[in-house]
Amino acid sequence: MTDPSKLVAAQASRPKGRRSKDMPDGRQALLIAATEAFASLGFDGADLRSVAAAAGVAPNLVRVHFGNKAALWEACLDRIVTLAEPVMAEVHTIATDTRRSLADRLRDLIIRVATFYAAHPQVRDFVVRHGAEAPERSAMVTEKLLRPAYESARELFEAGIAAGIIRSSHPALFFALLNAALNQPPAFPMLLGRFAPEIDPETARTQLLDTTIATLLHLPPSQADAEPAAGNGLTPLS
Repeated sequence: MTDPSKLVAAQASRPKGRRSKDMPDGRQALLIAATEAFASLGFDGADLRSVAAAAGVAPNLVRVHFGNKAALWEACLDRIVTLAEPVMAEVHTIATDTRRSLADRLRDLIIRVATFYAAHPQVRDFVVRHGAEAPERSAMVTEKLLRPAYESARELFEAGIAAGIIRSSHPALFFALLNAALNQPPAFPMLLGRFAPEIDPETARTQLLDTTIATLLHLPPSQADAEPAAGNGLTPLS
């Protein structure tokens, strides 16, 4: 995850003036910078002036666009939900496609979730931190993000448990375990390489995905030998 203090320093070196065409507008830039700050520093630790500096905008724009810190935090959560909604819809489509085998649907669901986390690493720290912070923020994270994500896959997990493919007493436990396994920090490949240098950092996340599927899904031999994610043409997750 990007260090907010480095973002501030980088912004200080940028020339002032009109934002270039490839830069997000002021509101979007604030949301991106604030999501990083809230994820790494928490609600109380995130400083609005530092967020504005990281976004490359004037501090008063925080109040112009959002009013106050609490509203900015909620807008950050809404942005994460907006990012996650298409994935939850895809997961639901995968889960309810009964033309395909249960094993194939579970495997594809895991791959789709892993791809989302690889593309949006800030989601992990934001959700983990604020899911256990102040009760009102925790409730919003649960109702806007965690519960819908769980419900999009719950019935498929229940079917997997009934078939013996998933060995868990409750689908929520499998949901928690799966997300913990896939949602590794950005530095995961580098940290892994320190004690297992034989694992290529470029493919570490894809190998983790294959390991997660092989470990969490107890498939019959004919289905367990399916082509691994590392070799099925998917974009590497590192």
